[in-house]
Amino acid sequence: MNVLSTVAAALFMKIFLFVFFILENPKKGRKGKRVSAFFKRAWKAAKLPFLHFTPQPEPESEPDLESVCLPGQGPEEASGLTRGLDLTQFEVGDLIGEGAFGQVYVASHKRSKRVKVALKCMVKSQQDRYLDVDGHSTPVLAEVAMMLRLMKAPRSPNIIRLHNWLEIEDNCVLILEYAESCQTLLQYIKDTADIEENQARQLMRQLIRAIMFCTERGVFHGDIHTANILVTLPRLELKLIDFGCAQPITQKPFNKSDYRGAGHGMPPEALRCRVFHANPAYVWTIGIMLYEIMHGRLAFNNRQSIMFGAIQIHPRLSTACVDLISQCLIRNPAKRLQLHQVEEHCWFNPTTPNPVKQLYKRRKN
Repeated sequence: MNVLSTVAAALFMKIFLFVFFILENPKKGRKGKRVSAFFKRAWKAAKLPFLHFTPQPEPESEPDLESVCLPGQGPEEASGLTRGLDLTQFEVGDLIGEGAFGQVYVASHKRSKRVKVALKCMVKSQQDRYLDVDGHSTPVLAEVAMMLRLMKAPRSPNIIRLHNWLEIEDNCVLILEYAESCQTLLQYIKDTADIEENQARQLMRQLIRAIMFCTERGVFHGDIHTANILVTLPRLELKLIDFGCAQPITQKPFNKSDYRGAGHGMPPEALRCRVFHANPAYVWTIGIMLYEIMHGRLAFNNRQSIMFGAIQIHPRLSTACVDLISQCLIRNPAKRLQLHQVEEHCWFNPTTPNPVKQLYKRRKN
């Protein structure tokens, strides 16, 4: 049975390559050649055990991702993956994202164009981290391992979904949820002048819920910034993406060298101390994000400003908003607002009495 499955998978992959290279006729050029070279090697994946699920015949009716499953299996299992989902079922489309990690392409289902996924294609390196995962005989790429923790039911609507993944020689492909009608939070901030506090509150609530969900599953994202957050318009639904720097949270603190995220988001304790903890670092990130949303610029530009710089607060901000930013950006992590206290802050409950405003009134009197 395993031999037949391998042969079938190989045939599916060869058909995929034939369609992609012969019928689609990708554009020439440096980038096109690089993409073509990548997918040329894809047929070998069908022969290897990391192609987790054998491709299944496509249903007659128009499918969606929830229906692309093995017979008798629901879309949810212990790992949280959609079973039977692989590259052979999709036509690769345009490049929609690019960075140090690699490239992201949109792909549409061959039978139903309305079903789309995002393919995150990465080149392996010697610096890649692998972690043991229950149910897998060999260590799994750290990014995948961390996402598997987050994909177990119940999932968070504010975290991008991992459908499947496979490794192809010196490359790795993640088959991810494709968020329709969205842009990065970075672009949204650029396009929106003077974001109102109500809008910021809606975004921050979702971000905090995503962060709380990560901590509950023992995941430290490690690289939360506006380019790693998608916002669906016009509903302002938020999704956290890119777990390439993520690490498991344990009882031990992280070493300062464990921080792999963007420099401008680094908590000060990761600069001046030998170790740092996930929850205080998350709170620092919340302060950084709220500041950038409300001001349209980074709170700190370099390590020097992270350690010693004073933030400039716009006078239009409410006292509660200013207080929340200030409480999150206290440089001493022991005095910083605790993670479970953030959503309880009065800024998130504008209809309740504001103790910060009352404090200001008492000081004036």
